[in-house]
Amino acid sequence: MDSRSETHPIIADAQASNGSTKRQDIIAGATDVFLRLGYGAASMEGIAQAAGVSKQTIYAHFDGKDALFEAIIHEKCDELRIPAVPSGDTDESLETVLFRIAQAFLKSVLSRKNVRLFRIIVSECGRFPELADAFYRSGPRSAVAQLARYLETARDAGEIAIGDPVQAAELFFAMLRGDIYMRRLMGIDTDMDEAEAANYARFVVDSYMRAVAGATLAV
Repeated sequence: MDSRSETHPIIADAQASNGSTKRQDIIAGATDVFLRLGYGAASMEGIAQAAGVSKQTIYAHFDGKDALFEAIIHEKCDELRIPAVPSGDTDESLETVLFRIAQAFLKSVLSRKNVRLFRIIVSECGRFPELADAFYRSGPRSAVAQLARYLETARDAGEIAIGDPVQAAELFFAMLRGDIYMRRLMGIDTDMDEAEAANYARFVVDSYMRAVAGATLAV
């Protein structure tokens, strides 16, 4: 084979790295534009300027504005994923695992950037239902599925007494959102500091264990 027709591995790696960097620059620039202007008012010209690339470069990575917005949704859903739950034997108590999940979940869903993105998704879901579906499957539904598997394992081990693990997981996240999330979406509340979030997470976990798991907590 003619070596002149082959790309040197080092050059190929550099090209791949540069392509990945460009893609992340585009996503970062687009995220800024979408959050400032909303989906409808965002333009590919504005996104290109914010990302420091040409429109041609954007179209080399994404088919259009909808594809770019979907990529942002998937990236943000990765941030919304709950911390890994134990898949087997562990020395951690159920309360400890739930408290860790609760803290990470609140930190993510209550962040200003993620709240603004969710508002955009809600406002555009009528015109782009596939984007709302992608967000729901990659974010909320994925989190529920992960927690449900853990709760099912805990139930089978006799640690808790629940019926449907999926419903039990959905209830846990619903309790975490509570009225706080609604107020944040409506712009009524200010940011919750770390201590307040920890106290609220503890309250939810303790309430959940008493009401649903039927466990007796140590005082």
